Amino acid sequence: MHFIDEAFWIVLGREASAVERRDQLRDFDSDHTSGFVGRLLSSPEFRVMANAWKNDRETGRVLAAQEHGLRALGTDDRFVRLAYAVLQDREPDEEGLQYFVNALTAGGTRVDVVRAIVLSDEFQRRYWNITPDAGVVPTDIQLCELANPAKWDNPEWMALLRDLQTIPDHKLSMHRKSYELTQLLYALRRLGRLRDDTSVLSVGAGHECVLYWLANHVGRVVATDLYEGIWQSVGAREGDEHVLTAPEEYAPFEYRRDRLTFRKMDGRHLEFEDGTFDVAYSLSSIEHFGGLAGAKEAVDEMARVVRRGGILALATEYILSGPPHPEAFRPVEVHDVLNRPGLRLVQPIDEAVYQRYEYAAVDLYQNPHQTPHMVVRMNETVFTSVFAVLERQ
Repeated sequence: MHFIDEAFWIVLGREASAVERRDQLRDFDSDHTSGFVGRLLSSPEFRVMANAWKNDRETGRVLAAQEHGLRALGTDDRFVRLAYAVLQDREPDEEGLQYFVNALTAGGTRVDVVRAIVLSDEFQRRYWNITPDAGVVPTDIQLCELANPAKWDNPEWMALLRDLQTIPDHKLSMHRKSYELTQLLYALRRLGRLRDDTSVLSVGAGHECVLYWLANHVGRVVATDLYEGIWQSVGAREGDEHVLTAPEEYAPFEYRRDRLTFRKMDGRHLEFEDGTFDVAYSLSSIEHFGGLAGAKEAVDEMARVVRRGGILALATEYILSGPPHPEAFRPVEVHDVLNRPGLRLVQPIDEAVYQRYEYAAVDLYQNPHQTPHMVVRMNETVFTSVFAVLERQ
């Protein structure tokens, strides 16, 4: 009984309920406690708390109550020995025992002792042996798709979104632009293109935060845009030509300045030799290049300046319902834009995303800042983003 209560405080940071104590006692063997401890360590409750510690986030526990429960487990010496027995399945070595006892004597908390042991390499190896698939929730990994709310449940994808630093990560804040920026990085990582010898071209680049992120993760980034017209004053002022001379003023964080350059250039007439880049991308820009014909020109140009085996990543507007729109494409037109000579999709496009989800289309005239902002409406035309990754053959 006592060991069950003590293990609950050490592993789960809380008191065992009467029902939990009763259920655990049914199969409990005081001479063989590893099975009981393994059940606690395998629980989603422990996984959530351990992940919160790992990511320096709140665990959801009331620290004062958790500390009070741990303080009831005896002297500092006994507590440390018990923590090692439960979490490491061994006696502490003398050095480790003395280190933690001294830390507690100096005013440290018992919660911090448990946290330090849980985050240690030794515990992580033991934890992996006990629960090799712990916390692995099935997640969506599609690269070519309509803007997909499921990506906000993918930990790898979310880590990239958070690494951009300027974008809210809550699901209620999800936005097509956040999706496009993160999906680009996710695709490049999945395809092994985030390397120090990779060269990247951005078309219709503006001064988006992803440019500065890429400068810290690849060898060379060239951002191109016309930097003129309406985009100099509307929205996020992505067309502000001042970025051409002072790009550092738009940087959301420190970046490798020698890796990023901005150039004034028409995406339909790129001033580069054939096969100059490993990657070219454009995010929600080609629909502004003069309709279907202009979008095709831009894709052909990007394909020309990418090396064989290189990657093109494209996001553009995809009409879900309603009449045609001059700056959005019907599904058949999207495929016409992507079906260019020498290019192939790395996988089929998942166009059924919004057959699986209920959604409310944000009215761009009435409230353009409403979130979630994954599907939008302009008059009777309802559209979202489509993201496609192609390989240069």
